[in-house]
Amino acid sequence: MHLFSLLVITTLTVTAATALAEQKQQPLLALDRTTITTAKDILTPTIDEFIEKTLADWNSAGGVGIAVVQKNEEGSWNVETKGYGIAKVDGSKVTENTLFSIGSNSKLFDVIATGLLISNESLSPRISWNTKIASVIPEWELSDPVASTESTIIDLMSHRTGLPRHDIAYHETQSAQSLISKLKYLRPSAEFRDVWQYNNIMYTVLSYIPDVLLHVPFTQYVRKHIFTPLGLNATTYSGSVAEESGNLANGFGRDGVNKSEDVLGTGTPRAMPFWNFYGGDDGNIISGAGGIISSAKDVATWLQVLLLQGKNPVTNEQVIPSSVIEKVATGVTLMMGTP
Repeated sequence: MHLFSLLVITTLTVTAATALAEQKQQPLLALDRTTITTAKDILTPTIDEFIEKTLADWNSAGGVGIAVVQKNEEGSWNVETKGYGIAKVDGSKVTENTLFSIGSNSKLFDVIATGLLISNESLSPRISWNTKIASVIPEWELSDPVASTESTIIDLMSHRTGLPRHDIAYHETQSAQSLISKLKYLRPSAEFRDVWQYNNIMYTVLSYIPDVLLHVPFTQYVRKHIFTPLGLNATTYSGSVAEESGNLANGFGRDGVNKSEDVLGTGTPRAMPFWNFYGGDDGNIISGAGGIISSAKDVATWLQVLLLQGKNPVTNEQVIPSSVIEKVATGVTLMMGTP
């Protein structure tokens, strides 16, 4: 049996994002898995043409990085990483080393970091997936007394506390601790554990746990226990580190497009300031919900790690317990009734 995984990381202009929202979304790569023999069969000239046409159809000034990994029956790996389109306003092309913010893909690192804490037998007292947040974080309080008392790590992970997004509660200068102290003023829109409601703030709460239990900032904890032992050497929470590498892609806007209703028009590409609000080691101190900056090359390694149930694909070291991978991959709250 072939294990196959693909991840796309990209800069999306307002035009591209709006175009996606206005049309029925289709799979980026419609592939029949039964026809796949090696990963070399994936990023063919036909696929290259398709991706380049998609960027043109979206009128995108930016580009995209793609990672494809496949483990063959004999245990060997085929890995493909490739860039398409423009990375910077100076015309530099996207490569496998181009850095993009990976957005909410960062949440997986957050819950795995929590799983590493749960697996840490030296912690005293120990925590579990069902540990109540109120017993760990002193500042924790919600306006719903039931949710406030009963919410567990699993509840926060699975978006079922009753709180909607409330993203306007974020402020770039505040800490996770100060944000958590304000949660009691945010109104719920559903009963506790009643429905799935996407919530970035609860992942910020989870990111505060290493600080509470070990007095180690979350970004440092992830770097020490996930990035470094897995060889994700280009991956960072720091916008300044990414900038200094020279590989960080520009965000793009187009004059005359982003400022008008004609979102599919044309205009002059211009670089947008780097914005990494949900994370960072250098000023943007709220992490967990987002914040990771990575490349197609590092993402390929990460995909291998997930398919290997937490092992480093080069050293074969079990960096993340397989039980943690299995737990975070298990559904708890359904987004929709039909899979």
